[in-house]
Amino acid sequence: MTLRKTLAIAMAVAAISFFTPSGKLFAAAPVITYTAAGTFASTPTSGADTLKLAGEPFSVTIAVSASTAPFKTGPNWAAYDKLKLTGSVHSGLLGPTPVNVASAEASIQQAIDPSQYDQFVMQAPVKVVGISLTIKAIIILPLGTFTKPLLHPFAPVALAPGNATVEYSDGTNTTVLAIQSGSLTATIPTGSVNASNWAAPVQSEFAEAMPAMYAKRVQLGV
Repeated sequence: MTLRKTLAIAMAVAAISFFTPSGKLFAAAPVITYTAAGTFASTPTSGADTLKLAGEPFSVTIAVSASTAPFKTGPNWAAYDKLKLTGSVHSGLLGPTPVNVASAEASIQQAIDPSQYDQFVMQAPVKVVGISLTIKAIIILPLGTFTKPLLHPFAPVALAPGNATVEYSDGTNTTVLAIQSGSLTATIPTGSVNASNWAAPVQSEFAEAMPAMYAKRVQLGV
């Protein structure tokens, strides 16, 4: 086989690989950036706020490819793990100096209650001022924020005590803080492929029960 024929075959294979079986052009999956930022309420909902986070600002971000498959699914929900989280919090123990947080074992879970609301849960093991903690944010979203529990951008959602809480736990003691104000966003970079045209791979059956770590909804006092 000549070099020209070899190159021609390689180019043909490459071109074919960019088309789906239906003949549509295949586009690389966009990266979706989930960001929750705001200020905690000045009084804890429950537990002793040993880190003095009440009334302080925070911001956390998880960036993940829309092609990432869920590690567990069920009726109207999907969970994704081993994600990278970065962010910062302020502690009354340290004054105005922000404390950086990071984790390579973060997870998010998206669920839809067809008759009531959507739910977004973000959880991660982190270290804050040298203390190993698990943080978990539970955010109730307007019904229809996402039509499927897949990785997909959505319009900004305002956070308030009635729909958003964050808890942190050292394994023995748990503190729950409402979010006084802020927002949750899920965006893709400007100029990136339109994520609405991307369908993330999912398991063929959505039949597993929701894990207990996600099933609990913190009472929001509403």
